[in-house]
Amino acid sequence: MICALLLGNAGVDPAFVAADYAASVRAMAGVANHSPTIDQQAEWTTNTVDSWLGDKLPMVREVAGGTREILDVLRVGPATRESLRSLLVDP
Repeated sequence: MICALLLGNAGVDPAFVAADYAASVRAMAGVANHSPTIDQQAEWTTNTVDSWLGDKLPMVREVAGGTREILDVLRVGPATRESLRSLLVDP
């Protein structure tokens, strides 16, 4: 959700944020890793992914679309918002 918040602050359309999130989940699901920790997504099936995304995509869209309100609640000031935005969009 942090990425959705940062991308929303940078002006990325919530639909694109959600599509990118879904692509990332699909890319990682079912992929074995060599990490010393357990990765539950490595064992996910297509049905598990679809269920997960059905539950999470509305939340991702809501966070990306409600960035201004969320940052207001978190008391993130305009200068910090602009600094975070410029890190993502400035050349």
